Amino acid sequence: MEPSRTSVVAGVDVGGTFTDVVLVAGGASVRARKVPTTPGDQGEGVADGLAAAASEHVGQVAHGTTTATNAVLERAVARTVLVTTQGFGDVLTIARQDRPRLYDLSAVRPPHLVAAGDVVTVVERTGPDGAAVLPLSDAEVARVADAVVARDPEAVAICLLFAFADGGHERRLADALRERLDVPITCSADLVPEFREYERASTVVLNAAIAPVMGHYLERLEARLGDCRVTVMTSGGGTAGLQAAARAPVNTLLSGPAAGVVAAATTARSAGFSDAVAFDMGGTSTDVCLIRDGEPQLRSAAEIGGLPFRTPAVAIHTVGAGGGSLAYLDAGGALRVGPQSAGARPGPACYGLGGTEPTVTDAHCALGHLAPDGGLGGGALRLEVDAAQRALSRLPRDVAGAMGAAHGILAVARATMVRALRRVTTEQGVDPAALAVVAYGGAGPLHATALARELGAAAVVIPPAPGVLSALGLLLAPSRAESARTVMARVEPGADPPGLDGVWDELADDATATLREQGVESPALARVADCRYAGQSHELRVADDGGGLVAAFHRAHSDAYGYALADEAVELVTLRVVADGEPALAGLPEVWDHGGGEVRPASQRRLGSGDAADTALVVDRAGLRSGDDVAGPAIVEQPDATTLLSDGDVATVDAAGNLVVRFEVSE
Repeated sequence: MEPSRTSVVAGVDVGGTFTDVVLVAGGASVRARKVPTTPGDQGEGVADGLAAAASEHVGQVAHGTTTATNAVLERAVARTVLVTTQGFGDVLTIARQDRPRLYDLSAVRPPHLVAAGDVVTVVERTGPDGAAVLPLSDAEVARVADAVVARDPEAVAICLLFAFADGGHERRLADALRERLDVPITCSADLVPEFREYERASTVVLNAAIAPVMGHYLERLEARLGDCRVTVMTSGGGTAGLQAAARAPVNTLLSGPAAGVVAAATTARSAGFSDAVAFDMGGTSTDVCLIRDGEPQLRSAAEIGGLPFRTPAVAIHTVGAGGGSLAYLDAGGALRVGPQSAGARPGPACYGLGGTEPTVTDAHCALGHLAPDGGLGGGALRLEVDAAQRALSRLPRDVAGAMGAAHGILAVARATMVRALRRVTTEQGVDPAALAVVAYGGAGPLHATALARELGAAAVVIPPAPGVLSALGLLLAPSRAESARTVMARVEPGADPPGLDGVWDELADDATATLREQGVESPALARVADCRYAGQSHELRVADDGGGLVAAFHRAHSDAYGYALADEAVELVTLRVVADGEPALAGLPEVWDHGGGEVRPASQRRLGSGDAADTALVVDRAGLRSGDDVAGPAIVEQPDATTLLSDGDVATVDAAGNLVVRFEVSE
């Protein structure tokens, strides 16, 4: 059954500090709530958030989770045995033989997830054309099974040489192991039938290592939520059913951030911007992503904790700067902010939950940017200004006292974030002058205008509920499945692509079958391919827009690198079919209930102290209507976020309820 737009649906996004809930009834009326995240079992916070937001039965829950992400970053994963072709047992150790940072002599590559003694090699060999060079004997299958069982694994990853061309050997080994082991077993031929041995092996190991953790979490969540349909956000900007998410949890490693980018793209379009940058600043990190022609940029591979994985992913760049990022002095006496975070517990000192170290949020609190009596996180927390100032005073006096430390913390954090924004714009040859910065996350609107000015962006767009936009994105994201296969098909200049109809049909059938598990019977299908010029070692992901993949690749190469080689042969490296179902919401909702109570009248507030103090207008966003203007210096408050406007910033409420901020240019 396709998602119903008339029933009550909920998007629940788990962040490092807060769990955000957006509840939508009839496709229009919205309730948004924030509750503290429960790190021990994220499902508790999910249930708490739904209880706080819903008084009626919720028919569908779209969920963004960091369970898989945290398991990898914390190395809290299952003991995994890797089964691979003889002679390739060191594939994860050798990797690509490059350094993580070219000029950093002290940089070390993070350890992979398989212990040296937990690699079992197999006497077999498949050629790049799929032919068996060295057949896999029954005796060898039995020997390998004995060796794997003897290691008592909690998960098994099978990745044989050239299995993307023919996965028969992998599946024989998997069948033999399933007869003797009751643990998750991942075959590369089923999960990621693509070339590049190291990346394929890393992906399979990641999937196997987090499968038990994710499987148990999803089972408990389904039991806790009872009679409702649950979907999980994937890294590629779509949602998957519980079975698909449990089978391939590697697809959820960028779950929450991807949902935010989907909603940011929709928000940018509603404000009249087809090109934008998604800027999501939460409690622990900041995520940025380029949006072109109304759609988030996608890539066919990503990385987490230094470990690559080949799955479709929204092209997000993340830095360790968030509201909870800790400020400290490094060994040379320089002020640093992040990537360490105060997290949900104890959190920033101003939360009053036991935190004592200074954070970005404490700096805002001490400077008066946050209302001490207005609550934070939808009213879940009251801020303690004295605690924030005590935390800031822990920094040495040569940082210029509490107010100087606060300004310094914000300056350092913003320097980190503007570098991230440049990474996805100017460093890719994109002029930011035509872009809008879509600011969201609990802390995004506090920094967006200052960052947009420094970046040279055209405007800032702040959606009606920036603090819970990622949760809303879960409901705007389509049901999605992607199937892929490496084919290495060469297309000579002016020639037609070789006959690949059989491969396209198989990929379409596979993607459609995956969506049927979610009740989607007739998905929209799109053909995508990773392409390159013959002789290149890198590919570009391009979609067939009706003019053919080769023509689309020439245009994409020109956009990315400034030139195209129309007289050169093009290789269609990996073919992909993307299947999309309908999202739970067709578009942005119209009526918001933030749970903020009565509209508070406008007031004045002093920011900072002493000679450097300024006076700002304080406005309750719930009292603003379409066409209203707010000129800085000003603070626009709402339960899920606070917007900071500097002198020269002018925010206008547009027809969609967005705050669109533009800047006065000094002569």
